Formats: sequence, C-alpha cells, structure tokens
Amino acid sequence: MPINLQPYAQLLVCPACRSRLIVDGPSFVCSSDSCRLRYAVKDDIPVMLSDEAQPVAPDAWVAIVQQATANHS
Repeated sequence: MPINLQPYAQLLVCPACRSRLIVDGPSFVCSSDSCRLRYAVKDDIPVMLSDEAQPVAPDAWVAIVQQATANHS
C-alpha cells in the first residue's frame, strides 16, 4: 500500500529554496515558481536531495499548483 505523503508535505520544505511542498502522485513538487523541483519517494522514503530532484516544466508546474489549490478549497 502506498504511503500517504500529505502529512510529510506539512513538515518538509524544499531543500533548494525552503518553499512548501505539494504532493503530486508519488512525489513532492516545490511550490516556488522559480524552483519547480520534483522530489521522488523511493521505498516510502522521500529523497530530499536537490541534486537528485528533477525540474518540472513551467506548464506542468502550473497545472500541479492549480490542482493542489483546487483540492484545498
């Protein structure tokens, strides 16, 4: 069973810029539009290493943020 990442999103911040994180499927995405990094979760452990994070395309990032905002409304 996949781990619920939402509680971790409340505790963790982006290591690159210290912005809050958004849960996007089985990963975290930085909420900062200047950062836009995706952090993987491997074996139920968040990999919070900037060097291993993947950039998110601007259009995809906007969609992720909009989805997260809609889910919290």
